[in-house]
Amino acid sequence: MMFKSVDILIGLSVIMLVASMAVTMITQAIIAATGSRGRNLLAGLAGMIEQLDPGFSKRHAQEIVKMILTHQAVNGGASFGIVRYGDVIHREELTKILLELASKAETPDQAMTKIQQQALKALKNTMAANGITNPEQTLDNVRLFALQLEKSSPEMASNVRHNIALMRHASSQFLAKINSRFDSIIDRVSERFTFNARILTFLSATLVAVALQLDTITLVNRLAMDESTRSAIVHAAIEVQRKDNNKPTENPSDQPAATVPVSVVNDLYKSLANEGILTVPKIGEWSDSWKNINPAGVLLSILLLSLGAPFWYGALGKLLQLRSLLAHKDDEERDLRQTTQGTGKPATSAAAQSTPPVSNTQSATAAAPGSATDSTILTAAKTAVNAAKVAESKAQSAMTAIDEINTKLDQLFKKKPD
Repeated sequence: MMFKSVDILIGLSVIMLVASMAVTMITQAIIAATGSRGRNLLAGLAGMIEQLDPGFSKRHAQEIVKMILTHQAVNGGASFGIVRYGDVIHREELTKILLELASKAETPDQAMTKIQQQALKALKNTMAANGITNPEQTLDNVRLFALQLEKSSPEMASNVRHNIALMRHASSQFLAKINSRFDSIIDRVSERFTFNARILTFLSATLVAVALQLDTITLVNRLAMDESTRSAIVHAAIEVQRKDNNKPTENPSDQPAATVPVSVVNDLYKSLANEGILTVPKIGEWSDSWKNINPAGVLLSILLLSLGAPFWYGALGKLLQLRSLLAHKDDEERDLRQTTQGTGKPATSAAAQSTPPVSNTQSATAAAPGSATDSTILTAAKTAVNAAKVAESKAQSAMTAIDEINTKLDQLFKKKPD
């Protein structure tokens, strides 16, 4: 029962890991296609630029940030001739690009639209009102001073050099407003992106669960009843873990903390496909298959898939360690039982075999209290009693572990979603 409960959880974790990987891929594809990171950064920076001056309009602020995020030093490249917004920008980069754009207000590019030209003039006027009257000269001074710092202190980080240069030659109310608001704005952008990503993850989980008709309740029942399927999935998980552990170790700092190896998911998917799990129903059979699907099980699957592939990868590793520990304890208890049985019988038989034929008088003497034979039998009996007590104690510990696992399973399947 103990191994069966753990194996059911391992099988469920394998299924959720493979399906969650599909959810992650769909979510990342949607984020990349829609440019969600860049758009959230655009909204955050536009709000900050708009707050630089009461007369700065929202439309002008958006145009300024669009020019910043499509700048050659920041943009995310071009796809089908469309330049993607950059999704990362440093504070020093932002300030220098703003100075560069403001310096073009008097001589804008011919390719710029009228609204962009108006936005550049509004930006230059805002800088002048906040202490920077000549953006072009200020930017040149900043670059030259940063170069001098690199020559005199080459060990200094690049962002530190440029920050010191800006403090020296662009010290103004404009710089103060940028520096004081940038970090808080980026934090809000990160929170907004995380919230949107969670919504996309939930929608992707719904798509995968519905398309695959992933019914957690039915899957758990199948794992509980079908020993061959359960054993095959557990064996595949153990083999994948063994292969992953045998790989040469890499520098942990070079690997993301929540990375799920694609090779692991591929191997586990092959095992699930062989057992007829996680297969996409045919179009003609998909609607008819819903007759045997429990909607509550599908809803539970959506919630579990929303936890993400890294969660299930970590859970699978912990469950495999628990199973290995339980197997080790079971082997120890088996060896202890065999050793206990061996110390009783061989001791008696060895004494009997080593005792030569004796007369009646000698037999009566051997049976007398305090003889060597009685002492040997008494010692063997005490050893057997002590071993039995140890075995009983370990058996009680094992039963306690089983009760805890059963309690967690009941909480998992009886808990209703909010």
